[in-house]
Amino acid sequence: MVLNEKINVRAVLFDYDDTIMDVSEARNYARQVIAYELSSITNFDQDHILGVIKDVEIRMESVGQFDRRIWFKEVAKALNVELSIDEINKLVRVYWDSWRLRSRLFPDVMPTLSELRRCGFRLGIVTNTDGESGLKRGRIRRDGIDEFFDLIVVAGDDTKYVKPHPEPFIRALHILGMPGNEVIYIGDRVSTDVPGPKAVGMYVGIIKRYNSLNTGDINDNINPKPDFIINSLFELLRILECL
Repeated sequence: MVLNEKINVRAVLFDYDDTIMDVSEARNYARQVIAYELSSITNFDQDHILGVIKDVEIRMESVGQFDRRIWFKEVAKALNVELSIDEINKLVRVYWDSWRLRSRLFPDVMPTLSELRRCGFRLGIVTNTDGESGLKRGRIRRDGIDEFFDLIVVAGDDTKYVKPHPEPFIRALHILGMPGNEVIYIGDRVSTDVPGPKAVGMYVGIIKRYNSLNTGDINDNINPKPDFIINSLFELLRILECL
């Protein structure tokens, strides 16, 4: 999808996981660690448990539920296993500790953020909660890039609704003091990263990470559509004429 118009904006907002942070390996590793932990206290093998974890993850994310405590309760229910609150909380700690070990910035992030700042753009993050208040914001702080951003909105912590609802983007515009058409949002998922910002008048770009987006993901039946698709954040610099 090619952009057919010049974009004149004053602020650039980003999704976090899978847009700024490369968490593909982190996600898989955290799943595997939980599967190992559960296999040690059940009669199921790790591959079976891993499949259950993935199924629960898809189902929970589809309804905007990101609290891993609830995820693992659902996993235990699917396995017909009784887990105590302490055991659930331990799994959550192990999950996020494992996630942090394998997550990293995409290599195009720091150069792009530096150039956008040099060009005078205001920068922000609009991302969904990790299910526990303060957890996502703490991850962003530990990843060491919060100083680049003028605002961070964690949908579900700072707002009642999570993406794709427009409320997090309305909050971001309020903080910026700008109308939607002066802001662009960059995310990686058409289903969650396009409807909200489009509803408040923002431009939207989708970035293809892990080569996971194909032309079948955006067709005539998908509305609203992003304004453009990019393979790297360096392409965003060219679109915004920040070179």
